[in-house]
Amino acid sequence: HFLFVSGDRNLTVAGMERDWPEGRGIFHNDEKTFLIWVNEEDQLRIISMENGGNVKGVFERLCLGIKTVGDSVRKESGKEFCLDPKYGYVHSCPTNLGTGMRASVHIDLPGWTKHSVDKLKARC
Repeated sequence: HFLFVSGDRNLTVAGMERDWPEGRGIFHNDEKTFLIWVNEEDQLRIISMENGGNVKGVFERLCLGIKTVGDSVRKESGKEFCLDPKYGYVHSCPTNLGTGMRASVHIDLPGWTKHSVDKLKARC
């Protein structure tokens, strides 16, 4: 699930897949709990994740990672992440304007999916 997926119609229409797959990459730590996607939907996507319920630890890792990447960008280029006073952080996709932060939790529902995803959807 770490790899980029091509063929998203919205990305294609916006011209965001024109150089696929050149100029893109994923960098991660050994544990694959901290990842940086370069030039996917956004120019930079910083991800922190892990199995279990340590939400605080995941968030702390994310905050440290964002600071570290920002410090590195500043040191190498003298530039900051693009922050608009009205719209917040600027991204390729307008739905990510503002903080640009998205959080998700994936849970296992034993017994709910064993008969198929369609059966699960019918129950919801």
